[in-house]
Amino acid sequence: MELTKTQTIAFILAVVLVCGLVASIVKSTRTAYGAAPSGLIATVASTSQSAVSATAITLFATSTCTSRTISTLGAPIMLTFSDITGQTPTASLGFVQGASTTVTYDAELYGCGRVRAYSFGSQSITISENK
Repeated sequence: MELTKTQTIAFILAVVLVCGLVASIVKSTRTAYGAAPSGLIATVASTSQSAVSATAITLFATSTCTSRTISTLGAPIMLTFSDITGQTPTASLGFVQGASTTVTYDAELYGCGRVRAYSFGSQSITISENK
């Protein structure tokens, strides 16, 4: 049985339509890494207050996230972004976040591993994790 010209065109259009449908489903189900790309949302997964002092504490454990936000008050803090044992922030080891600042740490740059903090003064900070 031979296909007519109209049937051939209809078959090609159906194949293109199915391919387009599959491509749009695959595109919309990708996992967002880092800041959510256009068309995908990032939602606040958790927000809490943490008391920090000159003793290092864990702010975030290893998870999946798009970003993490840390807000400090009157004293700067030192941060480490690592699951490696021994990576504990001190007055001379870590990344400095200034006093009275809010910084969002993108997961594509800093990862979603453990974040530990050391403060140069006792204070309560606000932390938030986005997914």
